[in-house]
Amino acid sequence: MQRITILTSLFAMLLCTQHHVQAQSLTDGTEIEITKAWSQQPGGWTYPMSISMPDGPAPNGGHPVCILLHGNGGNGQGTIPQFRSLLPCHALVAPSGYQSSWDICNEQSAAPDVEMIGELITQLQAFSNVDSDRIRILGFSNGSALANRVFIENDNPGLDAVCAVVSQLTEGQYHDGAFHRPSGTTSPGADYCGYDTPKTPIAGRRYLSICNFNDFVIPYDGGESGVGATFISAPLATFLIAQTQGYDGPQLTSPGEPIGEGVFKYDYLDGGVVHLRGPAGHGMNGTEEQFIPFFLEDCEVAPECEADLDDDGVVGGSDLSRVLSEWGQPAVPPGSGVDLNGDGIISGPDLAQILGFWGQCPEG
Repeated sequence: MQRITILTSLFAMLLCTQHHVQAQSLTDGTEIEITKAWSQQPGGWTYPMSISMPDGPAPNGGHPVCILLHGNGGNGQGTIPQFRSLLPCHALVAPSGYQSSWDICNEQSAAPDVEMIGELITQLQAFSNVDSDRIRILGFSNGSALANRVFIENDNPGLDAVCAVVSQLTEGQYHDGAFHRPSGTTSPGADYCGYDTPKTPIAGRRYLSICNFNDFVIPYDGGESGVGATFISAPLATFLIAQTQGYDGPQLTSPGEPIGEGVFKYDYLDGGVVHLRGPAGHGMNGTEEQFIPFFLEDCEVAPECEADLDDDGVVGGSDLSRVLSEWGQPAVPPGSGVDLNGDGIISGPDLAQILGFWGQCPEG
């Protein structure tokens, strides 16, 4: 009887443990509640959260997470569809700001958004299927300005990358030779909107800036804007951020490296800090969008499966036959179809990849 009692207790403990682990997995239906109180909402206000998980099981180490920050007038739920296809291997978490905005200087909201993001990062790191060292932030416009605030003000090392789209640093965030944060409430009537406390961003983060020279909302070359903040130039802002991450060379100047669709890349620290200058106004073109999953290393595709040309899970005879049947033909564009090594022609290196990865593709 005692043995049965012990076994029953162990079984109950096992069930509780399994339930606990399951409860700690981030899912589409997970409820993340972060409530903050401030002058506009003294009784407290809870940020709405939208979550979208990748298909399939989590990789070893857990899913990377990208926190999406909408532009002024938007909401978290509306940002999910655009980036679900762009970042298929990331868990996406999209909060909505108070009155559809984020507090930078002259917005409708004066909410403590940076504090909320800090709490959100900490909560996300606790889920069993999340990679706690690969939490990212991607902000657009007003959300980009908040992403820049978080880059400066948040010291959690698990936040490893920030993407700021069509909004660079304001003069509040960087002035008098130093980065700054507000010590209290921001205000358009205060010097530098209230950003009065020097703050050095932590090292060890990657940063991507996407801005356009013909942006009609945020001036690419810096200056006053219609959103109630004054900006420094986008190239200078990226250079200053690169310095916080260890870059000690000169600022990169025009024309930059062309990468397609009128987009030019300025690369610091071997891709650790990157600025893209494009022609897409207050938005992104295809080249700029596709650079985001590349920068965030969204999916790591095994070479064996790249050689699996017919997607049957095996590198075998049918894949070899396809290479031989197209032997000597050009690939347009290079890297498409059977051109596995990307040199623009079907030849020996492509055959070598088929033979080198012969057999079963790995799972994942």
